Amino acid sequence: MTLSVADIYSVRFGAKLSLPQMVQDNIAKLRIVAVIYKPIRPAHVKHSGFRNVAPKPHIVENWREKALVDAVRRVKERDDPEYSEIFTILNKITTSNMDKLSGEAITYMQKRDGQFRLRITMLLFDKAISQNAYASVMSVFAKKLNASFPEIANDLQSQIDLFPVLYNMTQTVVFPDAVDAKFDDKLIEWSRQKDKRRGYAKFMVYLYIQNLITESSVENSIVQVLRELDDGVHQVKSLQMEENVTQFVEFISETSILIPKNATLLRGVLRNGLVSFLKQPKESVENLNMRSRFRIEDTLKRVQ
Repeated sequence: MTLSVADIYSVRFGAKLSLPQMVQDNIAKLRIVAVIYKPIRPAHVKHSGFRNVAPKPHIVENWREKALVDAVRRVKERDDPEYSEIFTILNKITTSNMDKLSGEAITYMQKRDGQFRLRITMLLFDKAISQNAYASVMSVFAKKLNASFPEIANDLQSQIDLFPVLYNMTQTVVFPDAVDAKFDDKLIEWSRQKDKRRGYAKFMVYLYIQNLITESSVENSIVQVLRELDDGVHQVKSLQMEENVTQFVEFISETSILIPKNATLLRGVLRNGLVSFLKQPKESVENLNMRSRFRIEDTLKRVQ
């Protein structure tokens, strides 16, 4: 016998069989609660072809951070022929040959992917802070590259934000004792760290002048260093803390030299911070030597 649709629907109107009493009693014992809300899960739709979907910001930054850590580790390696060519370009570049050599670098970079671009940006950043005499030239070079690769500004911004981590700057190296068996090695390490911090201060301001990083990045760095300076001078007197303070003062001095006259916000932040700092009694700032005090006073005159 074949059931039709009409036969099936007719059952709805037939006599109902009553449930056994035991089943009815068990149902009566059940708690009556609202149904738990479960949001609808959208069906996964397969797309044919390429979809240019922008990744979430935190994923982008996480990718960039990991790539930068790897890039700084390999910054001196010249295993890639095209990377080696740009390495050579950066060693030869000057104001007079800027257009020619930046054009050559762009040609190499246009053949490669984002990882290669990030590695080149790290190489540029490393040269600028390690040999700070080139900081200004490197900032102009970066701007020329950014005209063809707008992501370079984001790469540089990330390197500014991650500078202490990428270059292991979370602890200051002190000048070694003359009787230390590793005096020569420690002296080199001390000198290198000072140079990189000085170079970072200069390059950061030059990048700001070229509109490659935000003004707030420079402001945050100045505020952070002023805070660290104020904290450092009030610690128990020690060679370590005095060296920390000296390098904070050098950072502030280098920054003040380069900040443009029209950068009123940045100059105001520096001025207000230093005025407040110098109001403290000399006896309360044990880790501030006279050389650093004079340098702070000169810096304040510079930003008045």
